Amino acid sequence: MSWPFRRFTSNAGLDPEGHRLLGTTFKGEPIWAPKGHSLLLSANGGGKTTAGSMAWLYSLLSSVSRPAILVFDSKDGELCAQAAPMIAEMGIPVAAIDEMGVLGPDYPYRVTVNALGGVVSTYQRNPQDLVFTSENANQALISDPPDDQKNQYFRDQPRTLLEYIIYALLKRKQRLATLGAVWGLISNPVMLLKIAKIDAVEGDDLLKALAMDVLDMSTHEHWPAHRSAAFKALRIFSAGSRMFEAGLDPDATHADLIRKRAVIFLVGPQAFMNRLGAIYALHILAFTEALYKGAGPLTMIGDEFTNAPLKPLVETLTTLRAFGGEIHLIAQSRSEIERRFGWLETQTIEENAIVKQWFGFSSFEEAERVSKALGEGQYVSTNLSTDNKEIRLQSTYQTGKERLLTPAELMEMKPDEQLIHIKGLGFLHARKTSMEMIAPYCHLIRPNPLEGGILPPNPKIVLRTPKGAHS
Repeated sequence: MSWPFRRFTSNAGLDPEGHRLLGTTFKGEPIWAPKGHSLLLSANGGGKTTAGSMAWLYSLLSSVSRPAILVFDSKDGELCAQAAPMIAEMGIPVAAIDEMGVLGPDYPYRVTVNALGGVVSTYQRNPQDLVFTSENANQALISDPPDDQKNQYFRDQPRTLLEYIIYALLKRKQRLATLGAVWGLISNPVMLLKIAKIDAVEGDDLLKALAMDVLDMSTHEHWPAHRSAAFKALRIFSAGSRMFEAGLDPDATHADLIRKRAVIFLVGPQAFMNRLGAIYALHILAFTEALYKGAGPLTMIGDEFTNAPLKPLVETLTTLRAFGGEIHLIAQSRSEIERRFGWLETQTIEENAIVKQWFGFSSFEEAERVSKALGEGQYVSTNLSTDNKEIRLQSTYQTGKERLLTPAELMEMKPDEQLIHIKGLGFLHARKTSMEMIAPYCHLIRPNPLEGGILPPNPKIVLRTPKGAHS
């Protein structure tokens, strides 16, 4: 069976109406996802990108009621390089946030967006909320490890230092409120304390209080440790690095991109993603801040999301939908999510995922867990026996229970098959629908720069051509 059961068609093809294409039944009927967060698990080579994120992207692009789309493209801009030119040709706004220059210095769709844009926007429009936004930003820059309350002081003080510097920059010139500028002040303690002395006298109430706190901190024996902690949190934005001028003279804000219903690619180099936690986390926080302030609907596709530090986003899963936000996460395994984010965070992701997909199984533990969740079915066995003494036949019937799909059967799923669980509907055994099976995109997509070439078009489903679909 497909979800939902009706889908309006025309000569121009299917309009997904904002739903994602999950795959097809074994009879070839498309399966559409209900609205809500989702999780896809698949080992390497299972088609996470081709039958997952790209198929979802195509579905959203073809919807008349298309939201803004944010793609976490942490695998060297693989998705952006393939899809951005095609999307732009269709008349849909496209933006690549690429502070590390992965796509080259002259990439035509690159935009400059300040990672502290959420803080700057709050300062401009709702300054009374600045304390909350800046606290979120500082938490992203200096995060709390689990079960380490005894060292809270050595995280709170560097955060206070960062809060003061960001506010001091905002009060002077908002254009300079970038992470590179924050690093510049931390790296020059003489200049930092000189500015703090001025603000302690001439600043407004909040700035004065923060400045006096910093001056008091500077007389304490732990001052070098506090300044060093803040300095290390921003080391990727140091002078001479690719990130030093990131966000300077921005072309747009995060809210602007959402309002334009743009397709946004947050690009990063796979080799350094574990070191780019701050920049990714801050952009994500800025997009969610814009959502909370009514910028419009935003759907996020987190391809290989464990490559990126998305813990701040995981913590907002329970509230995003109320503000028009959806997140669709893709990872290689459940154990990988646990290792990256923790057991409780993994539980949060699963509990908030209305749709769960498995593109095959490579873990015996995961196959056993899912097989058990599938449940058991009744079976009837028959037995036919004869009696040599008399000419008669006797048949018996027995009933019992067995698993609907055993762990071994799950491990043996064919490469083009998948298992889907939809809340309120249950489990579906279905086929994948890869990107080369979806027209018109299979004829328009660009080559994959990492894996080379284009998958030969083999259209099975025709979606509505989204030319001029942007609102």
